[in-house]
Amino acid sequence: MLLTNACLILPDEIHHGDLAVRGGRIAAIHKRRSKKRVAGALDLHGGYLAPGLIDLHVHGAVGHDTMEATPEAFRAITEFHLRGGTTSITLTTLTAAKDDILRVLEAVKPLHNTSLGGARIVGVHVEGPFISRAKAGAQDPRFIRPPDPAEWREYLRFRKLITQMTVAPEEPGALPLIRALRKNGSIASGGHTDATERDLEPALKAGLNHATHTFNAMSTITKKGPYRTAGMIEFALAHDSITCELIADGMHVPPTLMKMLFNAKGFDRVCLITDATAGAGLKPGTTFQLVSILARVTEHTAVLADNSGLAGSTLTMIEAVRRTVQLADVPLVDAIRMASVVPARQLRRDHELGSIETGKRADMVWFDRSFKVRGVWLDGDLRFLA
Repeated sequence: MLLTNACLILPDEIHHGDLAVRGGRIAAIHKRRSKKRVAGALDLHGGYLAPGLIDLHVHGAVGHDTMEATPEAFRAITEFHLRGGTTSITLTTLTAAKDDILRVLEAVKPLHNTSLGGARIVGVHVEGPFISRAKAGAQDPRFIRPPDPAEWREYLRFRKLITQMTVAPEEPGALPLIRALRKNGSIASGGHTDATERDLEPALKAGLNHATHTFNAMSTITKKGPYRTAGMIEFALAHDSITCELIADGMHVPPTLMKMLFNAKGFDRVCLITDATAGAGLKPGTTFQLVSILARVTEHTAVLADNSGLAGSTLTMIEAVRRTVQLADVPLVDAIRMASVVPARQLRRDHELGSIETGKRADMVWFDRSFKVRGVWLDGDLRFLA
């Protein structure tokens, strides 16, 4: 397969050229457009060709949630997000009873690293239940509990299926869990946390390497007497070994704070995510459930039904890229980097995913100047064409 007349978004630059695919892999990159017509080549009409986008934090879409634990729900979620440019996805759980979380893991296990017609399911992000009640956000506080080795060992028996777990590092028993996650090759992420830097220093040494939806549901600077101490926000900004997730809809994190994050971390330590819930793809005003919590879709995001807080987002990854470029003045090549190279590195799969380079999987998204997705390929197979 040959794709011609494309603006190729490479790891550090954009070139107008052609790309060849063979056996599901990128076979050749031509940084100049060929003047010869090749039979069967697909002309991208000067549109952008980027690596397939990778979403490390996504709960659902079109009325379906990962917690349903059915192939039908997973298919609907992954097909919706594929059309938004996502080629690899980590289905994300909510704080719930142990048996409900295990049910999700059992349901995803036979689908690991496969596609049901949509984005490839590369694993499961377990968000909660080992989080802080003070920073529950849209998680049901009834199911929040401290890390119990007898419980989390049941999750980690799924080994590489667990790509990430969100933990409050200040909770008793969190440090052994963080160590176990890193030994498993999983991302140990601080989130839904009320930790101070006194809690976070040992967590960093234990292997904490990620921050869940930065600025949202996490501690900030506090003062006791004459002295101030950093919270999770400041700690994450200050340490290069921590990669920060960003829900880039401009609502969860306003543009000024988006710019502050990029200035502090650069573009190699920020990972764009959607944190999309079941409301993604539904009309404004539609209600949906987050396990037992009622939520509602708005014009720009999702909120709790009583309007007391946010309830995940309604983003797709291409929309996250668009808003990053337009709201925070980020160069397109860097916005794509935060949606592809960075999450691939966090997954320890950047040898095969995350960038347009010869030998890597031919996971690609074609979009126009208005950020409308025109086509998506998975292992060189055209899965969506608008």
